[in-house]
Amino acid sequence: MLYKEAEVTVFADSLKLAVVPESFPRCHRKADYDKRVVEIVPFIHTDRYPLPGLLTWVVDGQRHKREVTIEDYHDDALTIEVPEPVDATMIDVVLEVDGDIILENRAVLQHAGIMPWRYYVKRSIDTLIEHGRDDYGLTKTPLIMAVLDAVTLRSPSKPAEMDADVRLEGRIHRRGEQGSNLWYDQALIKAMRRLSHITNEDKYDQAANDFIRYFLQNCNKPEDNQRDFQTGLPAWGSHTYWSCYEDRAAGDMDGNGPHEILLFRANWQDMYQQAPKAVRLIADRIWEHHIVDKNSGQHNRHDDGKFGCDFAFSGGIFIHLFATLYRLTDNSHYLDKARTVADWHWKNRNKETNLTPDCPGLKGRYDGTHTFTTISGPYAMLLLEAYRVSGDKFFREMATTYIKAYDQFAWDDGAQSYYAMLTLNGKPVPDQEKGGGYDAYAPYGYVNVWRTTFFSYEFTLSAAQTAILAYELSGNTTAERDTELLVIAKRWAEVVEQAMPPCTGRRWKDELEQSMPRAKEVAGAYAEDYGRAISFYVHLHRATDEKHHLDLANTLAKDAVCKLYHNGLFRGHPAKPYYETTNGVGLLLYALLELDSPEEALAGAM
Repeated sequence: MLYKEAEVTVFADSLKLAVVPESFPRCHRKADYDKRVVEIVPFIHTDRYPLPGLLTWVVDGQRHKREVTIEDYHDDALTIEVPEPVDATMIDVVLEVDGDIILENRAVLQHAGIMPWRYYVKRSIDTLIEHGRDDYGLTKTPLIMAVLDAVTLRSPSKPAEMDADVRLEGRIHRRGEQGSNLWYDQALIKAMRRLSHITNEDKYDQAANDFIRYFLQNCNKPEDNQRDFQTGLPAWGSHTYWSCYEDRAAGDMDGNGPHEILLFRANWQDMYQQAPKAVRLIADRIWEHHIVDKNSGQHNRHDDGKFGCDFAFSGGIFIHLFATLYRLTDNSHYLDKARTVADWHWKNRNKETNLTPDCPGLKGRYDGTHTFTTISGPYAMLLLEAYRVSGDKFFREMATTYIKAYDQFAWDDGAQSYYAMLTLNGKPVPDQEKGGGYDAYAPYGYVNVWRTTFFSYEFTLSAAQTAILAYELSGNTTAERDTELLVIAKRWAEVVEQAMPPCTGRRWKDELEQSMPRAKEVAGAYAEDYGRAISFYVHLHRATDEKHHLDLANTLAKDAVCKLYHNGLFRGHPAKPYYETTNGVGLLLYALLELDSPEEALAGAM
């Protein structure tokens, strides 16, 4: 944003100054552990507004002055370094602009120290409730914003693009700028529920209730059934979201785009308790518009009622939803629907290897002829959740078969790693140059633990989590459980440990670091990656009683807190100034609560 003197005069009364010390010395700069970085951000309404002028700050009675220009701002923020405090220290900051406008603020710099993990979760959710809810359009709502500036604690009208194009695979609408997307806040809702339980504070449950009810009852796409995608389904998922600035559906096709929900374990039962009519309607419309062949179970990730990409992890969402409604309503037709959809991938598997393609209906594309960790990860996880809610072993047997088949053919004992992509006859696809167009997302070679892209075809940490989940659900007691699944989970544990500490994974590394140069300097990974890995090791510790796994979880949690926790909130990535729900902060929050009570059998950050 460029400095314009005339605009400063117009907006002078609205200008504010945020002063925020980083919570920890920058972990990557070992020589500077005696210094603490303080961010100073002029802003107006929702956006950062860098200004030149005279900057003055006072710390421990010492006054410092510095003339600043627009070129001194990085990510529209000024930074200063102050001595690491022994006790709490006040910092007073003044920015004088042209001698006429004086912006001032102060902050307390606390001595750095790791607190119990629930402390960071509580602070973060308190911050979201106080500062992260929708007060932007004509209608003030209890929706939680998808993007927040971690310094100003406002949702920017146009956040800096940074990694968004790479992370979101060129589909910027997935970010949900200026809005809210309940689909991507499923793990956040679980963290809020858990926090109410352990603190006995109802406000977290209430905030979750209000968020769910308002979204499901008000935030839907148009419905006229005359055009594709006009199905009245929620404005959530990977194409649409709810604009809180404009109080309407937004995103792809100006909010009229496809309904596409992928990957995550939705809180269908929780949502049903808050808005039962809305959830039943979602299920019925999914059956009508997403399940394109009611006999074979062939489905489409989009709601146009046509044949299209039958992604495993969208089909898994439908299966889990139908299985949940069977449990909640005792209507067997929902179970029939779940089994029909699950049959689609099952009947298209290679009967000799038990490997199934990600998209059985796409015979002319690589995802129609290969299998990936999408199957042994999120798809198998959703089948296991369908078993958990319905009690139907049909789903568990499918999931277990997929997990074991992937392990049999993808594991390379010499490399002590898994291949990321297999032909259906079990042949691994070796590493090669990235292809063009859609082929760029094919995961060649060995798995990449710390993934960059939001979706694509690689879910290494999810596959690890699913293996230990399958073990947990394979029997009621240790003696009854399937030890082969535990062996698989331990293999995944070695793969993840070999890749520590978290960093930018090799796929899309160059593109990410080009779009967000600070990623090279600060290292670390996305909040989602930390959360999944922490949760996985907590569950593996509980299954094996091996302290090493708990130690790894604590090491990951400390790294996440040091690199991401800022101003009472978690940033989505260490190199970013934003909290972003698509960076998986909710998964990290829930995982930290798991780590806070590692012996309690919680459901996992998935």
